[in-house]
Amino acid sequence: MAASSQSSVDQGSNEVKDYICNACEDQNTVGTTADFYCKQCEQFYCGNCIHLHGKLLAKHNSIGRVDIDKWPVSKKVVDFLQTCDVHKEHKIDQFCNLHKQLCCPQCVSDQHRYVLFSCLVIITI
Repeated sequence: MAASSQSSVDQGSNEVKDYICNACEDQNTVGTTADFYCKQCEQFYCGNCIHLHGKLLAKHNSIGRVDIDKWPVSKKVVDFLQTCDVHKEHKIDQFCNLHKQLCCPQCVSDQHRYVLFSCLVIITI
């Protein structure tokens, strides 16, 4: 996974926006959708920024949206998906085998603690 990959999550919604151009974001032009990914740079670029990137780093191979399945998953998307729906301040890191449910530490404390002590079915993921 690229350490510098970016995405954004709208405040107050569950919508995860698409990949954001790192070059535009660095210039405080937030929100420009990325159309290319450079594996060598581990950066995302919009159509405008990829042209300059190509001129400066001609030996780099960029991957377009037609091959988006080869792009890394954005760290912010991973963080969003691992955040508990009920307890937004906690990450999901456990699975209750009895309830077949993903849990954060607060979920375990609130809803699964008796299961934990009586059956020991909580599995840390």
